[in-house]
Parts: sequence; C-alpha cells; structure tokens
Amino acid sequence: MIVLKKSSECLDLVVLKKSKGSIVGLVPTMGALHAGHLSLIKASKQENDFTVCSIFVNPTQFNEIEDFIQYPKPTENDIGLLEQAECDLLFLPNENEIYDKGINELDTYHLGYLEHYLEGASRPGHFKGVANVVDRFLKIIKPDHLYLGQKDYQQVKVLQALLLQKKFATKIVMCPIVRESNGLAMSSRNERLTEQQRKNAGGIAETLFFIRDNYRNYGLPELQKKSIARINSIPEAKLDYLEFCDADAFTTVSDWNSAKHIVVVTAVKIAAVRLLDNILLH
Repeated sequence: MIVLKKSSECLDLVVLKKSKGSIVGLVPTMGALHAGHLSLIKASKQENDFTVCSIFVNPTQFNEIEDFIQYPKPTENDIGLLEQAECDLLFLPNENEIYDKGINELDTYHLGYLEHYLEGASRPGHFKGVANVVDRFLKIIKPDHLYLGQKDYQQVKVLQALLLQKKFATKIVMCPIVRESNGLAMSSRNERLTEQQRKNAGGIAETLFFIRDNYRNYGLPELQKKSIARINSIPEAKLDYLEFCDADAFTTVSDWNSAKHIVVVTAVKIAAVRLLDNILLH
C-alpha cells in the first residue's frame, strides 16, 4: 500500500492510474477504523481497479471541541488494517493540506433543508464541514465511485446533493450497516462506551428491529410512540430524535402511504457518547 500526505502527489498518482484505464474508488474516513470501514474497502476492491482510503479527522464537522480532541487517532493500527485489506493508496493529509486558507475560510453550499433538519438541527454547521472536506477530496482524487456507510444516512443525502450541485461525475455507493454482536451499529465512538454501556446501547438496534418486524401491525404514530418509549428505557440513554422519513426525499412522513420507501433514523446519547442508527423499511 502506498501512503501519501501531499494532495499534489495523490492527484498525480490517480491521474496516472486513470490514464491507464483504472476505475478508482474512494473511501473517506476519519480513522479509528473498524469492520464497517473495512467493508467499504472490500466493496471498493470488488468494484474498482484502484482503491483509495483517506484518513483525516476533519475539525470543521465537530460541534464540540472536546469531541474533536477525544476522537481516537490510532493511525499505525489503521495503516495495518488497510494493508491487510489490500487498500491500494492511503491519503493521510494534515489540516493545512486540506484547509490551506485555514478552517475559518469555508465554502458555502446550497444544501437546503438537509443542512438544518434532524442531524443538521442538532449539530449546526456539521454538514457544511462535511461538504467542505468531501468537496476537497473529490477534487484531489477524482474518484469514479465514493463509498459511504448507511449508518450516516442523512450524510449520504447531503453528499448526493453536493455531487449534484458541483456536477461531479462521481457515483455514490451506499453500503449496509455493519453491526456488533448485540446489534449496535459499528462506530469509532463505541470505543468511548464502557462495557456495560456498550451492552445497553444494543437496545437502539433492538428498537429499530422491532420497528422493522412490526410496522405492518401498527399505525405510524403509534409505532413511533412505542419505539421512543423503548429507547427511553435504555439505561443512561437520552433520545435526540427518532423519525420516519421518505428514504428518497428524506422528509418526515406521518403515515405508511406517504412514501414508497421509508427509513427510520435515530440519534441517541448513551451517557456522553452520541450514536446514530437507522433502518430501511421495504
């Protein structure tokens, strides 16, 4: 695996690969890699000739400085995992390489309601930071395919809007959520949970599975009420939101006939750790 830290070197290598006919896949990460990330690498390896993984803990998408400081950064371990996964190129830039004008000089995007809805409302400015860093990566790497995890469903929708707005030729590939043995969606933040909290947090997925298995038996408002009660019964849990949305338009729905496909999205804090999860209803 090649490791590059300079944007210019990364661009030159990808241009060379593409000139020889290679199809390029990009997996953007903030490091602290787990099986979820590695599933994205695997998907890219299967569908592309050349797979790039980026590791960059993006300061502009954190709302709390403490969260940014505490975010795990086990870079050497990550490199080992990527080598085992046979990733072709790791792009490992520093902050100045990505934000050459500083993190206070950000581009503005027209993301519409997505920027201020649900996750956007809870984390003001978060999606602006995400859009800025991904825009920069797409300009540097120019991938044919961009691999994203379903766990951050609203983020996928935001980046679809970004690609459309900026007219990138890149296609987004959303990959399924990878879960721990108790159902908890894999996340780098899970490492900040105690063993007991991690066990309890499995109740988030249990609630989503309950919705998936029972939605035909209830009206939507009743099922939402039952599901919120289940989340609130988890020790140390504080629910931010649990909403039923049109999986395509990503707008809230109030009954089963409002959308062809529905995604249930939730954000829950277990003690001080904020966790996201979702499930698609077919």
